[in-house]
Formats: sequence, structure tokens, C-alpha cells
Amino acid sequence: MLGSLNSKFIGWYFRKRFQISAEDTFPQIMIRDILQFPIRTIDFNNPAEKKMHDDLVLLVEKMLELNKQLQKTHFDSEKESIERQIAATDKKIDDLVYKLYGLTPEEIAIVEGKV
Repeated sequence: MLGSLNSKFIGWYFRKRFQISAEDTFPQIMIRDILQFPIRTIDFNNPAEKKMHDDLVLLVEKMLELNKQLQKTHFDSEKESIERQIAATDKKIDDLVYKLYGLTPEEIAIVEGKV
């Protein structure tokens, strides 16, 4: 769930569904709003869906670890390297969430603001 909730897709969905400006740094999110999020249920009997779930879990765990490393480092060159890894991991998470929700290339372009 953490990977999905922090993905570009759910961020885009939230801003569109609840008319939130992209500039609003800390929008107020109510429980009733969260209950309307389109959380994708995984069919663990389906090997393809289970693999996507497992891959997403591994990427989220990697992201959490990278962010811990980033907080501990004091060297700019090391920070840059970790930030690049974070960006790459974030992209992989987004790509996996797009696949999990069955988004088309056109829909992905909309979510990413390329249209």
C-alpha cells in the first residue's frame, strides 16, 4: 500500500478527484477521502499479480533504506549518488503501479503531465 499511496498515479488521482492544487504542499486529507482511493486488490493466487506485489514490496523497502542512508550521510558526492538511486527506485515504483492498475501509455502520459 505504501508504494501505491506514494506513487505519481495516486498523487495525480488525489489532486484530480479532490480538486487539490499541485502547489498545495500540505493538503488536508480526510479519512473519508482516503476511503475513496482506488486501492488495487492483489489476487495472490495469480502468479503475475503476486510477483508485482512482491516486486513492489522490495522496491518500497529499498526506498526506505535509501532514505535512511540519505539522512545519515554528510558528503555531497554520496548524497548525490543516493538521490539518483532514490529517483531511479521511485521511477520503478511508479512504473510498477502503472502496470498494476493497467494504465495505458496515453494514461501514463497524462498522469506524468506529458500531455
